[in-house]
Amino acid sequence: MSILYKTTRFADTFTGDKETNVRVQLLSWDTLDTKAFVEYLATKYNLSKGEAYKSLSIVLEGMEAVLKDGNILNLDDFGSFSLNGNFCEDKEPDENHRAESIQVKNVVFKADKNLKKRISAAGFEKYNPKKHNKRKY
Repeated sequence: MSILYKTTRFADTFTGDKETNVRVQLLSWDTLDTKAFVEYLATKYNLSKGEAYKSLSIVLEGMEAVLKDGNILNLDDFGSFSLNGNFCEDKEPDENHRAESIQVKNVVFKADKNLKKRISAAGFEKYNPKKHNKRKY
């Protein structure tokens, strides 16, 4: 199976010329929730759904625990997970900040270059509305 894409032209912000820039948009067809992902894992690796769900839960709980301890999780040939934070309220830069005024802004995932290569190996195919199904959003 290949990754579908389409190209769109967009205007150069300085000249307004629409023909100068082309953007590649990768198309996603579906979003798997936990149940669908567990079914996928169970089918692909010949596991029961219970075993697949338990394995997934163990990995996700472990990742959460590592991040809660303030660590960065680096999985070889996959990528790294880390946290970004910010202040809950607008504070002046010179003011003292308390721990209660800090919140997790987001969890950052940076893919390893080997993961990117393995995913790119699936290949790309230009989207054709006559040939492919309609997208699900």
